Amino acid sequence: MNLHEELVFDLCRLPTEVLCHIFFYCLPQTDYTLPNSKSPPMLLTRICRRLRDVAADMPSLWCRLSMNIDYWNWRQATFCYDSWLKRTQGRPLSLEITRIKNDTTDLRTLLQPYISQIFSLKVEFDSLRAIAPEILLNDLPALQELQVVIHALFKTRDTLSPILTAISRLFTLRSLNFEALDCVHSIKRLSHLNLTNIDLFKSNPTNIINLLQKFPTLSSPKIEMLVDDGPCGLPCEPFTHSTIQLLSIQVIVRGLIHPALTLVRLFDALTLPNLRVLRVEGGSWPCVEDLISHYRHVVK
Repeated sequence: MNLHEELVFDLCRLPTEVLCHIFFYCLPQTDYTLPNSKSPPMLLTRICRRLRDVAADMPSLWCRLSMNIDYWNWRQATFCYDSWLKRTQGRPLSLEITRIKNDTTDLRTLLQPYISQIFSLKVEFDSLRAIAPEILLNDLPALQELQVVIHALFKTRDTLSPILTAISRLFTLRSLNFEALDCVHSIKRLSHLNLTNIDLFKSNPTNIINLLQKFPTLSSPKIEMLVDDGPCGLPCEPFTHSTIQLLSIQVIVRGLIHPALTLVRLFDALTLPNLRVLRVEGGSWPCVEDLISHYRHVVK
C-alpha cells in the first residue's frame, strides 16, 4: 500500500461528522461553484466509494452553483446540472447563470423542479441573442436576492420592460442589483416591493432622493453616484428616511467638478436618523473630515 492509499484509508475511517467538516472547508472560497471534476465538491466524489457517498449526501456542498450554459452541449449540460441540483435535497439554492445567449425556455425547464429552492440568483443576459429572458424570472416563490446583468451597449425599453415586469412580481424579493434602475421609470415599476437592499447605478442626488422615497423599507442601499461637469440642478427637496442603517456610495468622477460638492448637495436634503455606517469610496478629495463633519449635523 503506497502513501496515497494509506492516507485515503485513514481518511475513510473518520466519522461522517468529521468528514463533513473537512469537506466543507475544502470548498472554493467563492460565491458560486463552477462544476469541475478536478476541484471540490466533484473531486470528493472521485476518491473512493465511502467519500463519494458522504459528499453526495451532504447538501451544503451543492447549494452554490455557477452555470455556464454555453460551455458544453445542452444535453451534457442538462445531465450535469440536474445531477448536481438533486444533491441539494431541497435546501436553499444560490445560482449564478452566465452569458445566456439563447432561448431561456429549456433552461427554465431544467430548473423547474428546483424553483421553490432558489433563494439567491445572479443572471447575465446577452440582450442581442437571449430570447424571452423574463421566463427565467417568472414565479420564483422563495427568491430574496437578485442580480441582473445585461451585456449590451444599448438597453432599450423594449429590452428591459419584460424583465422589469417579471421582477415586479417577485414579492419575496429583498435585495436587488439591476443596472436598469438608473431611471425613474424603472424605479416606479418596482416601488411596491419591500426591498431592504438595492444598488443604484450612475445616479445623481435628485434620483437618489427619488429612489429613497419610493422604497421606505431600505436598510442598506448601495449607490453609484456620477459626478460630472453638467449643471448641478436645483437643490433637492428635504427628505427623511427612517430605516436606513448602512449607506454605501461609490463616487465616479467624470470631469473637474469636486465630488464633495455633489455629496453635500445630497446630504443637505437627506436626513437619516437611524444611520449607523456611512461608506464613501472613489473620487479624490482632501476634505473627507469636513464632509463627515457636515453630515453629522444632517443626521438628527
